[in-house]
Amino acid sequence: MKISHRWLKEYIPIPLSPDRLADGLSMLGLEVERYEDLGGRYKTFVVGEVLKKEKHPRADRLSVCTVTVGGDPVQIVCGAPNVAVGQKVAVGLPGAVVPRNQHDPNGAPFTLTQATIRGVESFGMICSEYELALGDDTDGILVLDKKAKVGTNLARHLGLDDVLYEMEVTANRGDWMSHIGVAREVQAIVQGRASLPHLRLRESKTRTASCAKVKVVDAKKCRRYVARVVKGVAVRPSPAWVQQRLTAVGIRPINMVVDVTNMVMMETGQPIHAFDYDLLARHTIIVRCASEGEKFTTLDGKERTLRSDTLMICDGEKPVAIAGVMGGHNSEISEKTTTILIESANFEANNIRRTAKFLGMSTDASQRFERGVDPAMAEYAADRVAQLVQEISGGEVLKGRIDVYPGKVRPVKITFRPARSNALLGTSMTKKEIISCLQRLEIKAVKQTKDTVTFSIPGFRTDLTQEVDLIEEVARVYGYNNIETKTRTTVDFSKPFDPLTLQDSLREYLVGAGWNEMITMSLQENHRWHFHGDRPVQVLNPVSADATALRTSLLPGALQAVRHNRSHGTQDLRLFEIGHVFSAREGGNAESFDGYSEEERLLLVLSGNTAPQSFESNSRKTDFFDMKGEVEALLSKFNLDKYRFISYDNAEALIETALGVEINGTYSGFFGKIDKSVTEKFDIETDVFVCEVKTSSIARNWFKEKKYKTLPKFPVVKRDLAFIVDRSLPQENVETAIRSAGGALLGDVKLFDLFVGDQVGIGKKSLAYALEIQPTDRTLTDVEADTFLSKVVAYVEQQCQAKLRRQ
Repeated sequence: MKISHRWLKEYIPIPLSPDRLADGLSMLGLEVERYEDLGGRYKTFVVGEVLKKEKHPRADRLSVCTVTVGGDPVQIVCGAPNVAVGQKVAVGLPGAVVPRNQHDPNGAPFTLTQATIRGVESFGMICSEYELALGDDTDGILVLDKKAKVGTNLARHLGLDDVLYEMEVTANRGDWMSHIGVAREVQAIVQGRASLPHLRLRESKTRTASCAKVKVVDAKKCRRYVARVVKGVAVRPSPAWVQQRLTAVGIRPINMVVDVTNMVMMETGQPIHAFDYDLLARHTIIVRCASEGEKFTTLDGKERTLRSDTLMICDGEKPVAIAGVMGGHNSEISEKTTTILIESANFEANNIRRTAKFLGMSTDASQRFERGVDPAMAEYAADRVAQLVQEISGGEVLKGRIDVYPGKVRPVKITFRPARSNALLGTSMTKKEIISCLQRLEIKAVKQTKDTVTFSIPGFRTDLTQEVDLIEEVARVYGYNNIETKTRTTVDFSKPFDPLTLQDSLREYLVGAGWNEMITMSLQENHRWHFHGDRPVQVLNPVSADATALRTSLLPGALQAVRHNRSHGTQDLRLFEIGHVFSAREGGNAESFDGYSEEERLLLVLSGNTAPQSFESNSRKTDFFDMKGEVEALLSKFNLDKYRFISYDNAEALIETALGVEINGTYSGFFGKIDKSVTEKFDIETDVFVCEVKTSSIARNWFKEKKYKTLPKFPVVKRDLAFIVDRSLPQENVETAIRSAGGALLGDVKLFDLFVGDQVGIGKKSLAYALEIQPTDRTLTDVEADTFLSKVVAYVEQQCQAKLRRQ
């Protein structure tokens, strides 16, 4: 988006230099990417006059011109066919940097030097508008106004002693796509008052409503439609000042009428379209949606295929424009046009966005409508176009306007709490100071109470919808650099319960630990893979035979994922999924949500080798204890210290070796090895280990008040104990007995060895544990440590029928 400094000053006094203004706007959030001094670009170009023209002695297409630039005449060789004696022209002297080279495919700039062209010396260049980057005409030189004063700096003569800002406009700030919109932002910097030019229309006695009709069929997509008619228009090229103004901001001049509509759009932000009034059937405008597949040829000569939600501007017989995007070839302004109908409308943003995207078109109009345009500006913009057309071309402006505005947009009102604003920003602004800040952005206070202020939001600020938006506006005007930096004196370690936070934390941990997330279908076959006695929820209108019920477990999808990955060459898998499972409640009402249950679970899948083969270590197959270690690491990471592994009731015989997981006394899931009969059905020829846990069990214990303790002050005593027990006895029973006997003095217990062999006896196994004895009030002596261990050994031998292994 390009904004002219000179143009901007027509709406608000700006006492700042361009660099300070650019910095101020950037601090407000309107980022100025760069700015350019156009006067500097043309400082070595002057107004000259052609005194003499002679044919080049060695080239039929070249002329040798004598040109005065205010001093001694200079000789310039020129190839333009339209050069003539008496013309005022733009002259570049040696050393001038010409903005564009029409003989270079990329139009790269170049520096003028004294040259000899076909044996004739040339001491400068008579420039075209293309070479000066003022237009696209390359056929001849730029001929200036006859009143131009010879020797005058070209930038001053053309009104190009200006600074051009290039700004990055965000998607929610359509008001920034106009000079008055930027001027309103400048109000916050210079504390001035921005205003649009005063209108001075000379209207005829004939009323617009007697010569044209407007009907809006879809009032939701077209919120307002304003029309004006101007007769007796002479369509010709625009005056130089209009063309130069448009060229400076990147818009190509076309003709006087189109140029005025574009200039008013750049001024107000309101897109305008002008129709040839005599080409509109029955002089009628109808705003309706297109028929599906309807064809329409736009101004660029391309035929477009339309959808049924494309809003169209039609006359009494046919479409004449795609609303808010582009006009039609069948009603465009031409040299034959004598009467114009000016359209200044307000179209619904989302519809214009969809239409432009579908058609692959992005125009100046659509970009503004997509961001939101103030309906209140439609009336002023139509009058402004009519005034400028009348001033430039003459013509008769018909009295009044047609204004279809069925649902007038009321100003949005937001209740604002100054205390809340100060708390969020770290400021101590008074209510009066806050009101003053917002008034500089034309946001007015309409009601006040002891603790609140109600503000009325201007129509051009479509981005302001809630209190926090106004707090941001206060921060912008107050100045982010003026907000004092403060350090928080308290730290809150507690977390409120948030399922999304838990999901994100689980994903972050698992991905960091080398797991890959999978997402599987929640639909499956009705008669397969139902676990734990769950009753499947049948789908009324299944899309296929293998998607007739909602899943009751994450396992079937996981096994399909294992098969798919292995068949595509990935053998070593560490997969996880966080997903929902469903079941029908026994005796529940099938017509109500109460008849069904839904639960979120976490599934882990291990398969293949533990690590790739390398020269440092041998690879080995994943086993049950690898999964057990992963489960323990997960539970430890999420502060679930009160868990234990229990026997698992594998009623479906789908899990070959498994343990249940109990957290704080509640059954929460299981882990184990999938039975070979199941993996074979999925064409999986290796062991697959899984863990399925309810995330609600993790959440209940993770989101709890955290307790902190000091680091130990006394040395830890470490001892190892090995017990011989029956092979069928779960190691958890032995560990539980050790912890019960150790009490508060026992810090940590870890199983570090399992041994089965003749040395320990038939039907027996040896379990070795590392114990950490952590006293809190003194340093233990060896005698005290031995007494403690004797107590633990005696208790374990009694509770588990164990025997202390001494060798």
